[in-house]
Amino acid sequence: MTHSHHTIRNVLFCIILCSLSLFACKKEDQVNPLNQQALEQQVLDDFVQVVAIPQYALLQARADSLQQSIEAFIQTPSDPLLEQARLCWRQLRQTWEQCEGFLLGPVEDNEYDPRMDTWPVDYVQMDSLLASNEPLTVQTIQQLDLSLRGFHPVEYLLWGKDGNKRAADFTERQKQYLSALAADVVQNTSQLYQSWIPEGGNFAAIIQQAGQGSPRYRSRLEAIQAITGAVAGICDEVGNGKIAEPFTRRDSLITESPFSHNSMQDFANNIVGAQQVYLGDYAGVDGKGLTDLVALHNVALDNQIRRQFTAAIQSLQQVSLPFEQAIYLQRTQLSNAMEALANLESTLSGALQDYWQQYVKD
Repeated sequence: MTHSHHTIRNVLFCIILCSLSLFACKKEDQVNPLNQQALEQQVLDDFVQVVAIPQYALLQARADSLQQSIEAFIQTPSDPLLEQARLCWRQLRQTWEQCEGFLLGPVEDNEYDPRMDTWPVDYVQMDSLLASNEPLTVQTIQQLDLSLRGFHPVEYLLWGKDGNKRAADFTERQKQYLSALAADVVQNTSQLYQSWIPEGGNFAAIIQQAGQGSPRYRSRLEAIQAITGAVAGICDEVGNGKIAEPFTRRDSLITESPFSHNSMQDFANNIVGAQQVYLGDYAGVDGKGLTDLVALHNVALDNQIRRQFTAAIQSLQQVSLPFEQAIYLQRTQLSNAMEALANLESTLSGALQDYWQQYVKD
């Protein structure tokens, strides 16, 4: 091949390379607005259909399982049936804590969260209730202080103050209370699920119709910001509330799930739930999530958020002792977890919310 041919080929090669690199640089910025709007809608649809409603359906199903296991135990008390009820409680908690990754809408508006998940439990007040002659029906406990309803009084009754209760230790009053508590939880989880579905309160439509006549969200931007705010909010609550308070005060009596020693699992599930919202994925279904919108214009930010989610979850998993012991014995690991959560929350509340302001223009 002659010298001139070489030169021509090299010049052509350079032109192709330059145009490719220009295209690579520009590609991120040249998103078709119609495609982006369709993706924004898909993200809202999938948040509802892939993440929220299936989780609330499972929450209701697991509350039913807990009630059935408690009724079976009450009928014929035995240690194996007590263990089964405890397992059902843990499974219900796993789903509930993941649902806390998106505390927006009915769960907040209608106080389902405080009705089911107020803690710490006032077991002095609970013991005096058990010692009284007050009837223990669903109706009567629904009039009680919120700390005497929901998951944690159930936990206290199933495990006992020191976590080592046996079937033979249950009094008739405790069984009555346990039965009423389980029925109350079933009622709340059922109403919460109903409030989202089209046949019920249809909160799903309020999100999906954002910017198209939704009574709450005047634009898709507002809905996306609200979802992001909920995700950031749980990261803040776990780091600055659930962990920080008992950690700073060195007080194992003000932890979330002290009788079952389930607190660390609760925290990890909260962040897993928030991550599911960000990714738009749940139970093997891969929907479109916030991540897909961020990757349109800022891959580096998306990668940072994904890394920070992984780091936060892993840092919580580094705590090998129950939280009630870790606040005394694994303070370094807990400090690392709080730092990872603070980093994640800061990015979600800062850079991510700024990103929406810049790029979501409906």
